[in-house]
Amino acid sequence: MVIDFHVHAFPDKVADKAIETLSAIYGTQCFSDGKIDSLLKNMEKTNVDVSIIQPVSTDPRQVISINTWSANLNQLNPKNKSINPVIGFGTIHPKFDSYHDEIQRMKELGIKGVKFQPSFQEFYPDDESMFPIYEDIIKAGMILMFHAGDEIKPAKIVYSTPIRLAKVLDAMKSVIDDCGYYAVSGSKKSAKIVFAHLGGYMMWDQVEDYLIGREIYLDISYVFGHLDSERILQMIKNHGIERILFGSDFPFSRPDLDMEYISKLNLTNEERDMILGKNALELLKI
Repeated sequence: MVIDFHVHAFPDKVADKAIETLSAIYGTQCFSDGKIDSLLKNMEKTNVDVSIIQPVSTDPRQVISINTWSANLNQLNPKNKSINPVIGFGTIHPKFDSYHDEIQRMKELGIKGVKFQPSFQEFYPDDESMFPIYEDIIKAGMILMFHAGDEIKPAKIVYSTPIRLAKVLDAMKSVIDDCGYYAVSGSKKSAKIVFAHLGGYMMWDQVEDYLIGREIYLDISYVFGHLDSERILQMIKNHGIERILFGSDFPFSRPDLDMEYISKLNLTNEERDMILGKNALELLKI
């Protein structure tokens, strides 16, 4: 089974505008129009079984509607498969005051995780004002997902550096332990926290210094073609195969090309299967 842990899609009524805006911001080509039907067609074409949509609220007024949309996606199963092919995570904006009630609502709706994008939401992840939000998410047993590192087009301010993300782990350690906020894959346990882009896009020296080997998951979205494959392999193995999740960042990258890169890494078939899906199954509990 292949689970793409990091994709983007939007409600049909805003998808065209969202893709146009993001393409202009990033200065890159998109491989889809951002709609769910297009995502499903690409999944069938590239043999991806499940895609996890990672939404971002750039305004606190968007939070409730995005989370409701994501929850509705979780009921979408066009071919009555044993596992829903599309799973939507939720979002909380740092300036959304009713985060406690919304996190409980997300949990009741069956949303499995919350994505933060500090660059677009303009906050530092280790800002202490964020800690009560993280704590509520941890206590709800939901996955914490962070964009990590720079952007496709270098940002003026890099909010989500590996150093700052490491400080989040340190600050949340007692809550994580008290809540038993861990998933187990293979022989390793990891907190249900995911840092995207191998822990820090274009900041991989910092990743090696501050994050590699810690009890968290790293996804490998938008890494291949931007970092030497041998170094990717070494970082993956140093961190632990059990803590690596396949992600493409579709539609900004192509999952089939990323899977081709993975097939060429010096990994066993079992290690590839873990990265491509088994680790995500353990984390998502689906």
